[in-house]
Amino acid sequence: MSYFKKANRVLKRLIQSGKKDFVIFPFGERGMQIKQILNQRYGITERYVVDNGLAEESDNPDILSLKALKEVDLTGMMVLLASDQESIYHQLRCQLLEIVDREQIVDVFSPSMHYDPHAYLDGRFFENIRFAALDCAAREIYRNGVEGHIAECGVYRGDFAHMISRLLPDRKFYLFDTFEGFDERDNVDHEFDTIPTVYFNNTAVDVVLDKIGHHVDTVVRKGYFPETAKGLEEERFAFVSLDTDLYQPILAGLEFFWLRLNPGGMIFVHDFASLAGVRKAVMEYCRREHIGYMRIPDEFDTAVLSKPL
Repeated sequence: MSYFKKANRVLKRLIQSGKKDFVIFPFGERGMQIKQILNQRYGITERYVVDNGLAEESDNPDILSLKALKEVDLTGMMVLLASDQESIYHQLRCQLLEIVDREQIVDVFSPSMHYDPHAYLDGRFFENIRFAALDCAAREIYRNGVEGHIAECGVYRGDFAHMISRLLPDRKFYLFDTFEGFDERDNVDHEFDTIPTVYFNNTAVDVVLDKIGHHVDTVVRKGYFPETAKGLEEERFAFVSLDTDLYQPILAGLEFFWLRLNPGGMIFVHDFASLAGVRKAVMEYCRREHIGYMRIPDEFDTAVLSKPL
């Protein structure tokens, strides 16, 4: 998808929803494209252009610096984040979050659409497949305009959570984990895999948050799932990763999240081929609810469930 087409799709959706007051930030090449689409295609003049360099050179009261933007009443306005560069995108977003509410920021050029896998992957072939599949999922979520939060149940040290946050940076990110290893309540059914509680306990909330970074709106739900999901019954999701390794928490994750997954949303279930309890939970739930799934051939296989659009 070209830059112009992606920007037009985002702006068209905003305008059709009744939005008409826009701020463009920053005003580089992508900002100029946004201005062109607003002015020429939709007959809308942006309310403000925000660019520190331009603001120093211009006397136009509608060209502001970030500092000046703080003094403006932005009620009802949408800030169009006009950056596609991974190296500066999160910094720009954090700067805006100090001024406007998260709901007012529109990611016109999501970095997910321009993701460079070589910047993050460590060369392990099978993990590359899983990350590449996540990138494809994120692209489809943005292309289809899927709304909703993101979540991972079974976070461990945050490696996959880091990738999710990079590819879907504009969503509230729920992290569900004991952060202390397995809970004995999930090891009671010995028909399937039993994993010692000491496995995967070499982690902590701070370890995960440091890996994700501070650019994402993260919500930590520490403890036993699904107890930690209480109070979230009305939330809706666009993407969920389930990586809890055992039958009961995988089944509980599917039962909780599938009902709250928006059309076009996806659930990744890791270890589908390597752990009998995981496979059993996925197949049992999918047969019961008449849901299809597909396998991604990473090192341990990942099952992907996709909600029809």
